Amino acid sequence: MRDLSITKKSNKLKELFLRKDSQQPMNTNLNEENNSRLFNYYSSLALYHPDIVIVFSKDSEVITIDYKKIHELLGLPIQDVKEVTKMLSQDHCKKLKSAFYNTLKGNTEKHEIEIKTHSNQSIFLVVTFIPIKHEGQVEGVYLIAANVTEKVQLKNKLTLSEKHLNSAQEITEIGSWEYLIEEDRLYCSDYFYHIFGINKDDCVKMEDPFKLVHPHDYEDAYEKIHNAIEKGQNFVNHFRIYHGKNQDIRYIKVHAEVFFKEDRPYKIIGIIKDETYQIELENQITKVKDNFYYMFDNISSGIWMKKSFDGKFEYVSKALEKITAYPAKRIYEEKNLWYNMIQPDCYKTIEEGVKELSKGRSIEVVYRIINGAGETKWILEQIVPRKDVRGNITNYFGLVTDISGEMETKEQLTYYSSYDALTDLPNQKSLYNHLDKLCKEESAFAVLYFDIDRFNIINDSLGYHVGDEALKLIGKRLSAMVSQDVYLSRLSSNDFIMVVQHYSSKQDIHKLADNIIREFENPLIVQDYELYVTTSIGITFFPEEGKEKLVLLENAHTALYKAKKEGKNNYQLSSHLTDISSYKKYVLDRDMRKAILNEEFELYFQPQVDPSVGKICGAEALIRWNHKEWGLVSPGEFIPLAEENHMINNITDWVIQKVIMYLRDWMDREFEVRPISINIPPIRFIKKGLLEFVKEQLDAYQVPAHYLEFEITEGSLLKSDKKVIRTIEGLKELGINFAIDDFGTGYASLDSLRKFKPNTIKIDKIFIDHIGNEDGVERGIISSAMHLSKVLGMKVVAEGVEKSEQFTFLKQNGCDLVQGYIYSKPVMVKTFEKLLKQGYLKAEVNNSKVVLVEKRKYYRFQFPAPIEGEMTIVEVNGKGVNVGKSPILIDNIGIGGVKILSTLKLPVNTQMKFSVKCQILNEIFELTGAIKWFEEVDSCIFTYGLSFEIDQATERRLSSVINRLSSYRRNNKNIPDTAFVYEAASQYFNKKLLQLNI
Repeated sequence: MRDLSITKKSNKLKELFLRKDSQQPMNTNLNEENNSRLFNYYSSLALYHPDIVIVFSKDSEVITIDYKKIHELLGLPIQDVKEVTKMLSQDHCKKLKSAFYNTLKGNTEKHEIEIKTHSNQSIFLVVTFIPIKHEGQVEGVYLIAANVTEKVQLKNKLTLSEKHLNSAQEITEIGSWEYLIEEDRLYCSDYFYHIFGINKDDCVKMEDPFKLVHPHDYEDAYEKIHNAIEKGQNFVNHFRIYHGKNQDIRYIKVHAEVFFKEDRPYKIIGIIKDETYQIELENQITKVKDNFYYMFDNISSGIWMKKSFDGKFEYVSKALEKITAYPAKRIYEEKNLWYNMIQPDCYKTIEEGVKELSKGRSIEVVYRIINGAGETKWILEQIVPRKDVRGNITNYFGLVTDISGEMETKEQLTYYSSYDALTDLPNQKSLYNHLDKLCKEESAFAVLYFDIDRFNIINDSLGYHVGDEALKLIGKRLSAMVSQDVYLSRLSSNDFIMVVQHYSSKQDIHKLADNIIREFENPLIVQDYELYVTTSIGITFFPEEGKEKLVLLENAHTALYKAKKEGKNNYQLSSHLTDISSYKKYVLDRDMRKAILNEEFELYFQPQVDPSVGKICGAEALIRWNHKEWGLVSPGEFIPLAEENHMINNITDWVIQKVIMYLRDWMDREFEVRPISINIPPIRFIKKGLLEFVKEQLDAYQVPAHYLEFEITEGSLLKSDKKVIRTIEGLKELGINFAIDDFGTGYASLDSLRKFKPNTIKIDKIFIDHIGNEDGVERGIISSAMHLSKVLGMKVVAEGVEKSEQFTFLKQNGCDLVQGYIYSKPVMVKTFEKLLKQGYLKAEVNNSKVVLVEKRKYYRFQFPAPIEGEMTIVEVNGKGVNVGKSPILIDNIGIGGVKILSTLKLPVNTQMKFSVKCQILNEIFELTGAIKWFEEVDSCIFTYGLSFEIDQATERRLSSVINRLSSYRRNNKNIPDTAFVYEAASQYFNKKLLQLNI
């Protein structure tokens, strides 16, 4: 029955709510009952709804409200709904108010709002506005407020988690995805879309990202996803894709796990990672690594790496295989293999290096090994320890270089720095060291200086290759003649030095020199040539003739020079045979080769003047040598030496070039340029290239050839061959004038005039000097020469004119040009330029000499006649020299100095000190000093003033002797025990020279 009643009631409810409009009238009582029932239903909705239900009238009056639920929601009692509106923000209040009025228009609205409680907690409500209608008119509003705070908070947490997840995926470059197999639907994270470069879409199928997979990787990727779907296989895969937006290749790594439902795969969850940066970095590192390996394997030096110095090799390059002659496998496997190759005498070097390595320092060691092929190798090894941040050594790196070739070169350089490459004999450096050592030991020894006579003829005629072979044979021949303790070296070119220590007497050295000279009589056989050579030898002894190596070598060379002068093929000793003259020649010969480079040569010019009007019509260029020790050296002293040492051609070319340069300069400065005469030695015509050289210089400086006049001697014409004649004719064709110098002193003067046809003849000074002789021979010769030159159309130049008598004679006889001191001595270029500007000179006919007034501090005793003496050089530029003595005559003496006469041309130079030896009153004096002044007495006799540097004892002894000399003179007594010379100085010196030669 109860069930039936329920059914009936339900039917009543159904009937009430589902009743349709009917045309049949309704019973009034029944209608009221239904309305009452319907009211109760709606009241129940408001009272029993779990959410807050508020019923408003059209004018917004609250009809019904459950304040209890509001109190439970907000946690505080509410008496008026307006108190709730105070908890809303203005925006929410406006939103609710607008929704209320929209509902009155018949619309339903729903809004989510936030209420802030007094404790500042947020409560989220979903407010629904429902219109209450009656007969189509809105008569009220239902407001249903549902508490959705928990849902909102959960949603916010999910949103935050999703945001964090996307950020994390972006940072780690990882995207996540989920694939529902049955739906073929792929759910992806934001970074998944970013990695693939596809647009975000709610409906993504598996085939969509697969469209971007690289063709080479597609099959493998498809197979793995297929096995996951069909067989449920989890997988990890690496593949490439083309980025959907920029088509860049990306390297992708996928981890996927299959989830089952009812034993069948129903979804796959996975992550993808963009490994492009890592892969490209790895590829780059691999490429760099491969490049390094390629470089390591293709350089000549070996590279290795170890984790510990005593451990096995972690890496070795191919070059180590070549250096060690072992395969890399053995080097890797046998850790002691390398150490076993090292030579035992190098262990100490290695051990010292290991100590440095243990301290964390890099090392560089050189040692020897014997490799697998039995070859000895010199190794340069550089080892660098690598440290971590804590300073611990983690690895060792080594660079091994085979320096065997360099070491052999070094050994050769070391050898050739001390030995001659041609003969294998010790060279100059080795000789100097050996002599220094012997000088320190202070044991007696002899130095023999060899020079192969005329060796340049072999080089010039047969070639240097033959000359070199001859020098080798000479070195071997000399070595074979002496014992092993005799030191033999090649000094330079064809000069050899022999140092002999152990000998009984100097006669043994003389005998050795004789034997060597006789041995040279045997011919040298070189390339089928039978060569006959001789040698000249100079000998000096330590310590009596020198205590330093350079002094000894200079003395030996001076003796050698003497041997050359004596006709070659002999030996001479430095003692007794050496004098100042030969020493000077030696020094000049030694320094001549550097004189041009050091610009020590200088040109002087002596004007040639027309005696009728005094006009300068030309000049002769005369070379001078400004030697650092001997001062201004005249050509008469060094030109003969230059002819002997073959420097004369270089000097001649220098003079020609210098004169042409001056002519160009004078032309540029608009001087009235005059022809310049140059002496050309005969040998220069014999050497090739004179014509070409002169033409080249004239063209280079643009100087007309007629401004040059070449002076040649009659001797050069007599010895001339066709080649010489052709050279002279070629020079004439250029426009160069020629003069015969020293005319009349040769044997074929007239014949040379006929054949050669010079522009000028120069009368030699020897005829000029004798113009005043009573017999008149010279005057007749000169007159005839001038007359002949007029007939032949040649100019006549008289040189060496100094006296008025000479000048007058030449002028009266129509001499074209006069050259000599009567107009001007040879002058420097600056002075000559002034003379050129002046244009004219006046003859100085005053022959009076300048009287030197000597202002001395100390008294000088004037000897009644000169006394004999000897002089030598003891010091040059602060260095002692050992030079033999030369004869002098002493004119006067005092404790301050001495006046001497000599045939020597000596420098007024404080850097050169002399020693004068003489005997006065049976007392011998050796007095040292420097030359302070000089005067030329005649053409071959010079007077010098020497200032003494003597100690007090010598000064007292000399003062006593001078007082005794003065006493003899006051008492008109002859001075005893003193060697006076009463003959003329020139006769005395000629006699001494003759005795020396004998």
